[in-house]
Formats: sequence, C-alpha cells, structure tokens
Amino acid sequence: MRRRTAPHDPAWRYEQGEGVVRALGPSPSPFDNSVCWADTDEGNADGVIQAQVEHFRALGRAFMWKVYDQDAPDDLEARLLRAGFQVESRVSLAVFDTACPLPPASTRGGVELRRVESASGLRAAMEVQEVVWKQDCQWLLQSLTEELRTQPELLRVFVGWAGEKPVCSSWLRIDEGTPFASLWGGSVHPDFRGQGLYRAMVAARAEEARQRGITYLHVEAGDMSRPILERLGFQVLSRVARCIYRPPGIP
Repeated sequence: MRRRTAPHDPAWRYEQGEGVVRALGPSPSPFDNSVCWADTDEGNADGVIQAQVEHFRALGRAFMWKVYDQDAPDDLEARLLRAGFQVESRVSLAVFDTACPLPPASTRGGVELRRVESASGLRAAMEVQEVVWKQDCQWLLQSLTEELRTQPELLRVFVGWAGEKPVCSSWLRIDEGTPFASLWGGSVHPDFRGQGLYRAMVAARAEEARQRGITYLHVEAGDMSRPILERLGFQVLSRVARCIYRPPGIP
C-alpha cells in the first residue's frame, strides 16, 4: 500500500524514484508532502534521508516521513531525528477483516447516521471536525469536495444528526485495485460522546466496505480510538512515528 502511486485527490501527485515513493500535495505543509516508502537499510539509510531532505528543500516544502515498527534499519527514527526531524505524533496501524462480525452498534439520544449523497452535504461533516479539532477545515472541505466530484465511487462520508445538528462525522476511502479501504475522520461532538456514535460510524463504514467486496479496513489510530477499535476486533499491526522535517524559512 505504501508503494502505490495512485492519488485519491487530483491535487496530489506521486514521484517514484530509485527506492523511494514521495507524495506531493497542494501546499508546502508537511501534511501535504511525504516520503511514503523508502528502501532503507543499515548501509544506505543516512544517504537516503539526506537525499530526501535536499529534494524537499529544493521544492521549498516541509514533509513527513512515517516510521513503522517493521521498517529497517531498527534505528531509522533515531537517524531521522539526528537529521533534523521532529516526531509530530505516534499512532497505531490497525486492521480489521470485514468477514469478522462486529458487535451490534446502536446509538442513543435519537441520533441518525446518514451517508452524504452530494458535495453540499460535506459542509455538515466539516462542522463537526472544526468543533472537535478547533481549527478551520476549509482546506479539507475543498479536498473532499474535489475527491467526491472526481472519484465518487471511492469515497463514502457519514454524518450523524441529532435533529438538525450534525454531531459526528467520518469517511471511508476505498483503495482501488487493492483489498483495502481506509478509515478517516471518526470525530464526535464533545456533547454527544459516550452514546455509541464512534462505534456506529465504524460499523457503517465496515458494512459499506463489505458490500463493496473489500477484505480489510485499515486506520492509523490515536490513543483515544485505539482501545475502542481493539474491542471491536481490529488488530494493531504496528506503531507509527510521524516524523516531520521543516526546512529553514518554511512555516
């Protein structure tokens, strides 16, 4: 999956060099640019790291390099830190086999979970994201709108409604040509937590994937969602360190 070069958003493009795959997004942010995969080992890692730093510096872009437990060499994260990277966060790569049954999911408080049928419905999904993450999600709204316009069969967005108020949102991306689909968003308004909404969104997306013949769901889970996902049957395959390099002068 990390070596694939099919972007989910037309604003992105992939570069495939010798032993490396890079993603370039619409902005110089490290969340829009990354090293997706690199063929590193004990002998070449420092050289590969320096080559990527020089490549992105020449483009005037910060970038992210995700280090998985299974990556070689064993001290890859330490080498990145010595090269000027910082660890932005740590998450867990978790996978679920859609053939396995999920525990029954139900919501309380009269919340109704609906699938977004058109781009106009994405704004409600972003309202929830902005409340939960306390940031402007206009960039995400634009990205998902374009994604839904150009690849509607590969994106499924869900919003939970308490009357006329959106209170949770999440989305599923289908990785075309693979047995995988990925979970994103998964956010619940603080006033509506503890009502089964997160589990209901996982179940809705798992059922969507199952109906589409998708074998596995995968997600990078934070420490809050990982225990919930494990109780639902997800298996943690790896810990992931999100390492970021910011060239001088790039905010």
